[in-house]
Amino acid sequence: MNHYFEYNPDLKLEYFDIKVSLNGVEFDLISSSNVFSNRVLDEGSKIMMKVLSNQELRGSLLDLGCGYGPIGIYLKKVFPNLSITMSDINPLCCELTKNNLKRLNISDIEVVQSDSFENISKKFDYVIFNPPISVGKKIIYKMYMDTYEHMSNNGHFLIVIRKNKGALSHKEYLSSLYPSTSVIYKEKGYFIIECIK
Repeated sequence: MNHYFEYNPDLKLEYFDIKVSLNGVEFDLISSSNVFSNRVLDEGSKIMMKVLSNQELRGSLLDLGCGYGPIGIYLKKVFPNLSITMSDINPLCCELTKNNLKRLNISDIEVVQSDSFENISKKFDYVIFNPPISVGKKIIYKMYMDTYEHMSNNGHFLIVIRKNKGALSHKEYLSSLYPSTSVIYKEKGYFIIECIK
């Protein structure tokens, strides 16, 4: 898979404080320039977090494309016994996530720098994904296929995607991979699509 971000370790970065507050859970994160939604938590992630916090998550979960870590960290605070792995293709995102975990004294989340599942071998009960729509369907659909191979039996794959960014066509493709695919939540033009293997 071609890399779909620009990473320059020599680039001077600007850092930003992000406050996360949802359902009585509050914490602060550090983000930086050159990462997605770096000045404020994006709406799609907020909606995904809200939906997941109302489920009973058990077992193992992968936060695929974790960015600077808001979703995985939030879920660890809501479900402390959940085994969480966070991954991103961008080394900067992985570094930010590790720093945020350290700042929050969270030591039991694994962070993996990986292009899709290149450096990930195990299977998960849950995979969550806020797909980078701008990279195009070819890359994203390949990630959907890779995800299927890394799901436990009866595992759940959840994505958040805007209706006007192709939610229904993504659902149609996911239906060709998974025996059960449905839209479980809609808000502000965003769809949460859940697939069960």
